[in-house]
Amino acid sequence: MFEELKGKKLLYLGGIPRAKYVVSRARKLGIYVIVADYDPNSPAKKVADEGVLVNALDVDALEKLCKEKNIDGIMTGYADIILPICYELSKRLGIPYYATADMLRASTDKEFFKELSEKYDVPVPKTYHVSKEEVKEKAETLNYPVFMKPLDGSGSRGASACYKKEDFEEQYKYALSFSKKGIVTVEDFLQGTEFILDYLLIDGEPYLASLADRYSVEGRPAAVNHPNLMVLPSKHLDKYYEEVDPKVCNMFKKAGFKDGVIFLQGYADKKVTFYEMGCRLGGTWPYIDEYFHGVNPMDMLFCHALTGKMVSNPNEVSISARFNGKGAVIYFLSQDKEGDIATVEGVEDVQLLPYVVTVMQYYKAGQHFSLGTLTDVLFLAVHLVADDFKQLKERINKVYELVGYFDKDGKSLLAPVYDVEKLEGYE
Repeated sequence: MFEELKGKKLLYLGGIPRAKYVVSRARKLGIYVIVADYDPNSPAKKVADEGVLVNALDVDALEKLCKEKNIDGIMTGYADIILPICYELSKRLGIPYYATADMLRASTDKEFFKELSEKYDVPVPKTYHVSKEEVKEKAETLNYPVFMKPLDGSGSRGASACYKKEDFEEQYKYALSFSKKGIVTVEDFLQGTEFILDYLLIDGEPYLASLADRYSVEGRPAAVNHPNLMVLPSKHLDKYYEEVDPKVCNMFKKAGFKDGVIFLQGYADKKVTFYEMGCRLGGTWPYIDEYFHGVNPMDMLFCHALTGKMVSNPNEVSISARFNGKGAVIYFLSQDKEGDIATVEGVEDVQLLPYVVTVMQYYKAGQHFSLGTLTDVLFLAVHLVADDFKQLKERINKVYELVGYFDKDGKSLLAPVYDVEKLEGYE
């Protein structure tokens, strides 16, 4: 399906750990990949055809590089901050890029996303801004719990749920520290099942590719970067298709979103409500998509970057979030903020399981890990599939049994996993 991509040159911006899986995927299609960032030892450079020491935020230097290397296309996978750089470069060089200015704005400006959604009757929570001068007053008058986040934040940085007025001022300062604009939004606290979904946009037509429910163990804060477990299709899929999908598709079309990938996050209970949008890979389930759809969203983004089209022939793909089976993504997280990994068990065994479609390993034995600015440390992500929900639970538990991360004293470094017996509504 993507034979025409062989031999073309792709500049990939940003070499973070997750990026190495995108770069490796592109190379399997025969694409020549050059990775650019400020780190000579970034993970993605180790699997690329070529690595260059150019800051991924330096548009002028990147433009010069593209001309010197005869680059055919540019992209990034997971870094919100680099998306506008790709957009600007594409304009300067006259090469394709899927994201429009409004797509980028809706992904980084919470207020614009809310206004856009309300314009097309897409459900979002009631939101209001709190200035520094209003903090003490608002702390006394709000109906708790509420959800707080920086207006211009991304990747869940600075976001948290506030359950009582005594914590409001401290959490406000935390959210404010992640806002370049110096603005914090406070929203109605959403409850129910948290979900994340992907739309694939092909020649102006949106297709719901996946809808997954996100589960975290009790006690973890809201808006964590990674849940402990994701299950798909969502138990709310029918409700979503009936009540919300037409509105979202209409919004995308009217807003001029023609190509690319868009993820939306929210909560579903008696109703579906969104709180965030992004126009990049969601870092979730492209390999599960490939298993059920026969096409990987990453391949489609490569194709657009290099040809201007998501696929050569849209009639060749059939995309629906109603999978003929079940899928899950297991995230193995650290229970500590920092430490050293002495031994790792079971990863190779998991990779050999026939129902595991991919394993993304971010930390190995002998490595030091630290929290940094994220809400958790991700050691390992396992994507698996099953014929039905009973089989899915059995396979999740099998993976749980096999994987282990330990320090030098033999103590487990892993945070508790999600108990699949608590899952309901998937039969």
